[in-house]
Amino acid sequence: MGRLVNISVKVPEEIKRLMKEVNVNWSEFLRKAVEAKIRMEMAKDAVRRLDEIQKRAGKVPTEEIVKWIREDRERGLK
Repeated sequence: MGRLVNISVKVPEEIKRLMKEVNVNWSEFLRKAVEAKIRMEMAKDAVRRLDEIQKRAGKVPTEEIVKWIREDRERGLK
């Protein structure tokens, strides 16, 4: 994981009081929540980028794809 650094999170006093009442390792919980959010946002960004690439690339006709597959198979047989 690498070197750990501290970050601060402000919550209302009532939430802080309630956090003390439950048996949860809040540091670990928040670390995992942050990691999950980062993964989700990175996935969203990847999908957005792929959508942009697809729009720029345009649609390939089925006949062209079939042609590429046949050419590839013929190269593999030689």
